Amino acid sequence: MRNLSISRRQRGISLITVLVLLLLSLISVLGAFRVANLNEAMLGNTSDYNRAHAAAEALIRDAEMDIRGRRPPYTTVQTDGTRGFPCRPNPPTSTTSMVTEAGYAGCRNQAVANTPWFPRNSEDFDTVSDIVTANSATLRCMQGICVPLSIATLNNIENDLVNMAPLGATYGQYTRNALTAPGVAGNPILSNNTAQAWYWVEAFRYSEVINSGAHSASNLIPEPASSIVYRITAVARGMKLGTRVVIKSIFVPYPLSQGQ
Repeated sequence: MRNLSISRRQRGISLITVLVLLLLSLISVLGAFRVANLNEAMLGNTSDYNRAHAAAEALIRDAEMDIRGRRPPYTTVQTDGTRGFPCRPNPPTSTTSMVTEAGYAGCRNQAVANTPWFPRNSEDFDTVSDIVTANSATLRCMQGICVPLSIATLNNIENDLVNMAPLGATYGQYTRNALTAPGVAGNPILSNNTAQAWYWVEAFRYSEVINSGAHSASNLIPEPASSIVYRITAVARGMKLGTRVVIKSIFVPYPLSQGQ
């Protein structure tokens, strides 16, 4: 009888031990799933951020092309001394023409009334300023070109996308209209259909930049004939909620040290 009692107690302890081991195994499996899901989420967030960062960098390069009114290769020197092929060649489908399509100032159709372009001199600056001000008296922007009252006015474009996005430019909107492939297939954020990424280019007279104390551009002196300094803001929102990359850049297309 005693041996039977001990045997029953042992079977009871074995059952408890098995149940505890099963419970620990279940906790371990659930923990592994949770870690795997967390790693997957972190990897997804990192991938989304990297994709948005690549889109923002592409926007900066696209804005610079828009400002120059030329597309690569910039080793090609035109008869007027400028570098690269026209953004809008004539005929429009050409990828080798050195002739700019009639009516265009760079990538912008200056022949269309009330259409801004990138100013090259003080006279252009005043004309473009009037055009963008007529479009938006407060923000003074239009089609990605801004002529703000001061260098501090649009410091935080990225925090006012509700108002600024309709005034921005998207990737390839002006620089790649003449090309058959806009070059956005590799990054869905850059597609015009997603409305996820924009750039704005603020134009300033060089003297205004220096007087404002913005020393970041003080070592980039433009040619006297093209004394305009541009500040580019690129914003790319990721495919996931909350992902956003902002890149700002000071650009002088015709620096004095590289007179063209």
